[in-house]
Amino acid sequence: MQKLSCNNLFVLFIACLLVSTISVAQTSSAPTLKTTVILEPLNIPYSKGEITLDGELDEELWSKALVVDLNLVNNPWDNLPSPIKTTAKIIENGEFLYVSFIASDPEPEKIQGFLTDRDNAWFHDLVGIKLDTHNNRRLNYEFFVNPYGVQNDATFNEITGRANSSWDGIWYSFGKKTNAGYQVEIAIPYNILNFKSDGQEKKWAIELVRTYPRDTRLRISHVPINRDNPCWLCQYPEAIGFEHAQVGQNLRLTPTLTASRNESRDVYASNNDAAGNWTTEDDIEAGLDLRWGINANNLLNATLNPDFSAVESDSAQLSVNTNFSLFYEEKRAFFLDNSDYFSSDFNLVYTRNIADPDYGAKLTGRTDKHSYGVFTTNDTKTNILLPGNLSSDIATLDKESNSNALRYRYDYDEDLTVGTIATLRSADDYHNYVVGIDARYRISESNAIKAQVLNSDTLYPDEISERFNPSNDNFTDQAFKLNFNHNSEYWLLDLDHQSIGANFRADLGFMPKADIKTNTVFLKRAFYSEQDSNWQEAGIAGKWNIIHNTNNELIEREFIASFNIDGPLQSQLEIGLVHGEKVGLRYDDTITDIDDNTTLFNEDQFRLFSSANLNNRTYVSLDFTAGDKIDYSNDRLGDLVQVTGNITVFITDHLEFDFYQTYSKLDAKDDNGLDTNVYIANISELRLSYQFDVRSYLKLSVVYSDVDRNLGDKNQDLATQLIYAYKINPQTVFFLGYSDYSFQDNDLTKLERSDRTFFTKISYAWAP
Repeated sequence: MQKLSCNNLFVLFIACLLVSTISVAQTSSAPTLKTTVILEPLNIPYSKGEITLDGELDEELWSKALVVDLNLVNNPWDNLPSPIKTTAKIIENGEFLYVSFIASDPEPEKIQGFLTDRDNAWFHDLVGIKLDTHNNRRLNYEFFVNPYGVQNDATFNEITGRANSSWDGIWYSFGKKTNAGYQVEIAIPYNILNFKSDGQEKKWAIELVRTYPRDTRLRISHVPINRDNPCWLCQYPEAIGFEHAQVGQNLRLTPTLTASRNESRDVYASNNDAAGNWTTEDDIEAGLDLRWGINANNLLNATLNPDFSAVESDSAQLSVNTNFSLFYEEKRAFFLDNSDYFSSDFNLVYTRNIADPDYGAKLTGRTDKHSYGVFTTNDTKTNILLPGNLSSDIATLDKESNSNALRYRYDYDEDLTVGTIATLRSADDYHNYVVGIDARYRISESNAIKAQVLNSDTLYPDEISERFNPSNDNFTDQAFKLNFNHNSEYWLLDLDHQSIGANFRADLGFMPKADIKTNTVFLKRAFYSEQDSNWQEAGIAGKWNIIHNTNNELIEREFIASFNIDGPLQSQLEIGLVHGEKVGLRYDDTITDIDDNTTLFNEDQFRLFSSANLNNRTYVSLDFTAGDKIDYSNDRLGDLVQVTGNITVFITDHLEFDFYQTYSKLDAKDDNGLDTNVYIANISELRLSYQFDVRSYLKLSVVYSDVDRNLGDKNQDLATQLIYAYKINPQTVFFLGYSDYSFQDNDLTKLERSDRTFFTKISYAWAP
């Protein structure tokens, strides 16, 4: 088989671009079966008065509201009539935008809606609203509520195609089940939205949505969606009105008090030795967060002595036989607010790198076609991700550093966006500066092209630079990405090329790989079934991925063929076959060469993922991989079996049981050709939550890890956490908790507890 070189891929890239451009030109001059639907705008009425959120919908104000019927299923059906009735009402009083839903259901006992924590009900029965308050079809707010009034909110960035469900606004809702379904009331204060407050009529893109998960998950709306246009936000109608909308003073102060008792001990010491006793450290910290809407277009966030610790622990991840750093989601409110303003194709702002700051400030804004964001923080310790083309590493500097990011974007029109970004980290004898430009152009409804170019300048202290190039402690290099995407009803084609120089560094971002050139082609064909079929949508896909270093030495060549289909019980099935050629680790780490310094292995794998809702209370999933896998510790090829299973059960409407189990086993042949075990790894994660009501819960988390490596190297870890939480809103919260950590290795005969922590946190969002 002929190798696909970088030049060949570039020719293919240009060819597909030309074909799609010609296709667009031909389409514009010839009749088509699909036509653009011009939707009537929604004229939002204004009336003085207030609404008590109790799910009754009996206030006089509702009688003056605009009534909207949600009567179309736009996914997975192609804009067919809805089998159930949903009625929405919408009205505003200058301070709040009020929305209500009456969601009828012929079988209310099958409703998937339970009491759970905020942002944990995305797969329940939901009703909600999407708003683009700048009407530039770039970013929208999403507010959804389940039948118990549990809130789910997010922002969606059309340019990156990613939703940020970690964003939390302070808004209000109430939901209740009825004999005929459920009813929901929502009040969205204008002071959490960004828009131009000038007393003039406004036009906001809007969609009202209901999700109806039964045998198939139906997405019901008042908006028909054209499958040939992947930009759903571009197709939403306008809501007109809001002349009286005022953001008010829009100032919020949130003082925080955190107290903890941390206990630790040396588990290797004898029980009679004082070194084995518990040592205690008490800590009380006070902090203050400021959120000030300077005007309707500009928001200032600031924090002093913040408690940046995440209250709930991260989900477990398998790290054995892994060469690159793991990614963890950001959970801290300061960084999450308007975080979309800093997004780009390369992940240049990964705020989990900022571990323990004393202060921070962030300013974000949008005016007409211009948007910008800037933030600055200090950090009492400096963690640095050291990238490579075969592995990455972490270095820690015992010194303070400053981290800064700047982002600007100009939306020329609905099709063209250009922007610039810069990140800066600095400390004594250390700095990392990154600056770049990026652009996105929608050639047509189904075709878009994106590009980003970056330059970095890095100065490492001696203890780090000598690991790369002892004769040169200054690193300067470039990174480049070019992407073409065709996304229509039946076809998805994605062509991607990126090049990251050997000395390129983005220390504020998450870029664990450097000295690589990657070319990727992804092609998928979609199929759709009839409305009453056992399946609704299926697809076959192929992915080609080729990676070289910047000297054109092969690192990886991979082909993946896959098939996916949905089915009864909201089931999903995906099967994949993988053939890859990958190099192991270097024979000599002091030499950066790939050729003649590594071994090229062939990996063939079978992958399967399946999931289903066995009933309205039980969800199960299974992720299975079997085949070849490189044993990086011994630089040889092994046989891998890896399984991850999950079961989530709402035992009652209040009690949720969530369990994950991962099993991974790698075998290989030793120097004598005999089968030997490389490792057996088990990770068990249990999360048990009792939700008293929408505001309070008690949650137990237990994570157990057992890794048994060859030659008797055995490690076990057990982490437990018990938390009581009471949340009036995302910023007015009370936490009381306990956590501990135990481990066992070859020198210990059993699990020994080495750390335990008692903690409490209280914060109050005060709006003067």
